[in-house]
Amino acid sequence: MHSRRMQMVMDRAAIALSTACAIHCLLLPILLVALPALATTSIGRESFHRLLLWFAFPVSVLALTQGCRRHKDRIVLIAGVLGLVLITTTTFIGESFLNENSERLAMVVGATALSFGHFRNYRLCNKNNCKNNCKF
Repeated sequence: MHSRRMQMVMDRAAIALSTACAIHCLLLPILLVALPALATTSIGRESFHRLLLWFAFPVSVLALTQGCRRHKDRIVLIAGVLGLVLITTTTFIGESFLNENSERLAMVVGATALSFGHFRNYRLCNKNNCKNNCKF
């Protein structure tokens, strides 16, 4: 069942996951200096990005697709696709092609674009009062 409530929950979850990714990118170096033991946990590893992406990607695609079908806003689609491409590309090939600062910047820009897309999607669905019976 694809209801307005489910749409909003998916957008909120995707915003939270994107934000967690950005915070992880920005604060991890500081935390590793302050608490070196974190390096031995899953939070201190690059695989943490893959784990976040594993959850964020399907939720984002579903939420953005449903929202865009309802309100037809291209900015949501562009921001969402840009964010997903940056995050996915950086997660899987960023280490090989980018230095640490560039990788961090790409992840933060991607997470910001994705969060913006979901925030706008959330607002438009709320504003347009997307109904439970919208055709998909």
